[in-house]
Amino acid sequence: MAAELSLRDVRQVRGGREVLRVDNLAVEPGEHVSVLGPNGAGKTTLLRLLAAVDSPHSGEVTVEGVSTSRGGVALRRQVAYATQRPGLLSTSVLRNVELPLRWRKVPRRHRRELAMVALERLRVADLADRPARGLSGGQQQRVSLARALAIDPAVLLLDEPAAGLDAESRAAFFADLEHALAGRATTVVQVSHRAEEASRMADRVVVLVDGCVRQVGTPELLTRRPADASVAALVGYDNLVDAHVEADGTVLVGRMPTGLTCGGLAGPATVAVFANGVRLLGNDEPGLPVRINRVSPDRGRQAVAVEGVLTLLAHLPIDVPSPRIGDLARVVFDPALSAVLPKAGADSTGVRRTGDDVPRTGEKLRAVGG
Repeated sequence: MAAELSLRDVRQVRGGREVLRVDNLAVEPGEHVSVLGPNGAGKTTLLRLLAAVDSPHSGEVTVEGVSTSRGGVALRRQVAYATQRPGLLSTSVLRNVELPLRWRKVPRRHRRELAMVALERLRVADLADRPARGLSGGQQQRVSLARALAIDPAVLLLDEPAAGLDAESRAAFFADLEHALAGRATTVVQVSHRAEEASRMADRVVVLVDGCVRQVGTPELLTRRPADASVAALVGYDNLVDAHVEADGTVLVGRMPTGLTCGGLAGPATVAVFANGVRLLGNDEPGLPVRINRVSPDRGRQAVAVEGVLTLLAHLPIDVPSPRIGDLARVVFDPALSAVLPKAGADSTGVRRTGDDVPRTGEKLRAVGG
């Protein structure tokens, strides 16, 4: 049975400094929410509050409407918390997974059955009799997750569940995690500093920066309409450029045209552009003047570094002719792969939380002459 979570007017203070501020955040029963943010953003602090490991300095955290500060053991038993480090005991894999079942007074004959089912869902049932401390990092992460799932929690909290794994192991781990959660009515809150992992199974993503919620929305919304430059960087925009929006909506960089216009936003701005949204043009065409600085293969494409009034990274298809280092060119930005964002402190409205009013393609952002 999934549970509803909420944080209202939550402030957490450590060493006399506020490290987390959440005004109002609700997670629906059965929803999968990812918390995305850089190191030190307050992600683990948020999980520890939801797990009732810590109490907030002020405000209230609830599970199914019950405050974590008053819910006691009955509430905590609804929540499984898989920390960043597996923390397995020096005994067998099976005994590790059985441990929370033993605490819940589950009869011995059922403990093994439930533990084995959880291990099978994570594809590590063949390791049941192995010493847990002798497993590889990826195997230990799976056992830790199996231990959390064995109790059939209403809430599952995952703190960087694939931390320390290489790229191949991470991909395999998340495939197994997706398989293990399939068909389960469990509310999941997962923490990550990687956008691709945060977005993979998430219904919504909460972006934390410097302890504050910057934006909440679907993965698609965050990619298409980042609220500000910090969100844009976290969701994977390769280039963040200081710009200026003229009264007529023309977006300029260094008084040069970018190929973009933007209605409803005038003054200092930031343009966020994916590398494959940087269009290289001939030196006699309108755009930002640049010089080709570096060309290198990059995962089935060409990575091109250019310098001029600004430094940019562009991605070109692998099968197009490579530009030559030292050549002069012009660049413009593809509006479908760009976002024009208000400059921090440029208006009086403060941080935009939802991104709903950020101009994007198909609304107020368009190519010049388009």
